[in-house]
Amino acid sequence: MSTETELKLLLAPEQLRRVPRNALVRRLKRGRGVSDNLKSVYFDTDDMQLRGNKMVLRVRHVGRRRIQTLKTMGEPSAGASLRQEWETEISGDVPEASPLRATEARLPQPEDRLVRSLHPIFSTEVRRTTYTLGADGWEVEMALDEGRVVGPAGFTPISEAEFELKRGEPRILFELARALQRQLAGRVSLTTKAERGFALLGDEPSPRRARSPVYPADATIGQAFKSIIRVCAEQLLANQDVLFATGDPEAVHQMRVALRRLTSGIRLFADFTETPETQALREEIRWLQVYLGPARDAEVFVTDMLDPLAVEMGEQPGYQALHQDFVDRRASSLKTAQQALSEPRFTQFVLALGAWIEGGDWQADNEPIARERLGEPARGYAIDVLDRLDRRVRRALRQLAELDAEGRHRARIRVKRLRYAIEFFAGLFPDKKARRLVATLGRLQDRLGHLNDIAVAARLLREHAEMNGDPARLWAAGQIAGWHAGRVAGLLAAAEDGRQALARQTRFWRDAE
Repeated sequence: MSTETELKLLLAPEQLRRVPRNALVRRLKRGRGVSDNLKSVYFDTDDMQLRGNKMVLRVRHVGRRRIQTLKTMGEPSAGASLRQEWETEISGDVPEASPLRATEARLPQPEDRLVRSLHPIFSTEVRRTTYTLGADGWEVEMALDEGRVVGPAGFTPISEAEFELKRGEPRILFELARALQRQLAGRVSLTTKAERGFALLGDEPSPRRARSPVYPADATIGQAFKSIIRVCAEQLLANQDVLFATGDPEAVHQMRVALRRLTSGIRLFADFTETPETQALREEIRWLQVYLGPARDAEVFVTDMLDPLAVEMGEQPGYQALHQDFVDRRASSLKTAQQALSEPRFTQFVLALGAWIEGGDWQADNEPIARERLGEPARGYAIDVLDRLDRRVRRALRQLAELDAEGRHRARIRVKRLRYAIEFFAGLFPDKKARRLVATLGRLQDRLGHLNDIAVAARLLREHAEMNGDPARLWAAGQIAGWHAGRVAGLLAAAEDGRQALARQTRFWRDAE
């Protein structure tokens, strides 16, 4: 078994062909490139058991040789992917059971039975040229792939550069890709060739929700920080791929969530991470939120503020005009967000983030005391952080019924930060009560969020209608705002119920002290 650390840049075909002539590549390459025509056939069962277990199995044709490879889907890390793979030369064109028995993979059924139930599902046809790039202390294999993925109903093109770390620190992958991306406009992607094949079968990617980090039992503060930022970066990049593949506005929402979680994660470790590179990344996060925020806000406004009144007000000209105005705004904002994500600046941000996670100045140039503390156990630090955030939430909610809209908004932000922190740190504790606490905080955050949306919507509706100078729009805006104002009392009561439920729940991290 081997573990791959890979990073992929999608490039237009004409840009891909320029890579070997790039001055940096010419300076770093060791020897000549090696070209091969590769055909890979992917196999699975009728009910996609391997896919369901996050595995892919292929047989690659390399001249007369046949290479069987089993891969896990891997854990992405800020644009790079860590994958396990088992590779064996076999005698024919179909998978064999004996190489599978030699792996450590948890297969969905016994090897002999699995092999009998496999059949081809799609294939790839690629012209690959491989170069070895290197300097003192590191070596990277760069594969330039041009070809296509072929399925029963069609094909999709392939044009990409893959960088696999052979020797050295992971940061070098990101630095190398950054240097090339400045000259060859590429886009980082987590989407594998196999996933493109599954998309041809109708299994389109769906927006990726946040996931919690997984830690070793003895995780240090530095390891915990890396794990937290990696899962945020993975969510951000995975949803970029979904947005470009499907145009689903939910992907924008999940990218926005990823950025907020990323900001919260950096804030939780501010004692160790306030360095020049960190500050530069914060600026890029703020730049990106300028484009993602309006797209998400417009989506929420249409679906949560206007659509609920479609039956009651749908025939009224003022409502129809307002609805169309904001539907147009939603489409325009989504297009603007996609344009921002297509800019080289976004790709540079992603690659800078990856380099910062794997070897940023917060590790190398930090104060000696801070560097020493990064090696301390993460659980004790997590307990202190969770206690501090929990106290802030309790204070913010103490007089919930008396808070104005701005006060409720501030309380919601504190609730959200505590929820994120619990999700980040839950894996450091054996107790499973974290899930219940997260659910309670999530419901409370939603109710406070609805109250904030109503307050913002009333102002936005009025301003928009007045700007148009249209009496029908203005009348409809008043009706819509009034209908939502009628929900406030119920939401306040539900928020108070949530506050009381939160007060009753056990703080699981205190039991671990």
